[in-house]
Amino acid sequence: MVSKLVSKETRALLRKNRKFWVSTIIVVFVISLGLLGPLATKYGPRTPAGTPRSPPTLNHPFGTDYFGYDVFAEVVYGIRVSLSVGVIAAIVATTIGVLLGMIAGLKGGWIDSLVEFATNTFLTIPSLLVILLITAYMGRREITDMGLLIGAFSWPWTARAVRSQVAALKASDYVSLSYLSGNSSFRVLYKDILPNIASYILLVFVIQFSGGILAVVTLEFLGMGAAEWSLGAILNLAVIWGAVTLDVWWWFFPGIIIVLLMSSLYILVISLEEVFNPRLRRE
Repeated sequence: MVSKLVSKETRALLRKNRKFWVSTIIVVFVISLGLLGPLATKYGPRTPAGTPRSPPTLNHPFGTDYFGYDVFAEVVYGIRVSLSVGVIAAIVATTIGVLLGMIAGLKGGWIDSLVEFATNTFLTIPSLLVILLITAYMGRREITDMGLLIGAFSWPWTARAVRSQVAALKASDYVSLSYLSGNSSFRVLYKDILPNIASYILLVFVIQFSGGILAVVTLEFLGMGAAEWSLGAILNLAVIWGAVTLDVWWWFFPGIIIVLLMSSLYILVISLEEVFNPRLRRE
């Protein structure tokens, strides 16, 4: 059983975990760059800013691209797009997965079998390929649409994992005692089970957030994103216009942001697992 999210032990372990703090600082930095970065530039992502293909200068710290657009402006606005899709996808996938997993684990029987069938069916679907095909036929693609679509195909493993957690808790003595006391299934779920998987739900959300960003960046790189100035779209244009070896700054800065963000989220997940999972702490 995972430790409770707000316990004193958890807070103490988080304070001592260097990986948690380093990864959190980097993630917060990238998010802040997306939120506050546009205030630091007078250019929009599609505002002509100067001489095309200009290397980094004081006026254009990330240089300009083939069309004369400021790469810094493209990156900071692009971070917003990728983060927005990632958050929407994480909310959708986590909500669906947690709800189905809790219901299946608590009720069992035919409901559990039905959820398991749906989960296994979705897991056999090549989700990225299906999303790619759907976006190809969508025409105009909005940020919300991309987030909902990615989230709708990302919940199965969450449902399976949460179902296992809830099923294990259901067999515990205190849950059995709660039922014997006359509590309804909803009350048992809300009062006795949910607080004990809250930390795991947080962990799931971070994983889904990371997966959502990776999925949308991949789609953007393939030309199926929601905006022309998203991080993946910048890399796509850099490759198309031959900037891989000539105008290195065009792809380097969005690329390093993606690497920093994804690596930090991965380390953040590992650090949270170490804190929330007593077995890992003992090892």
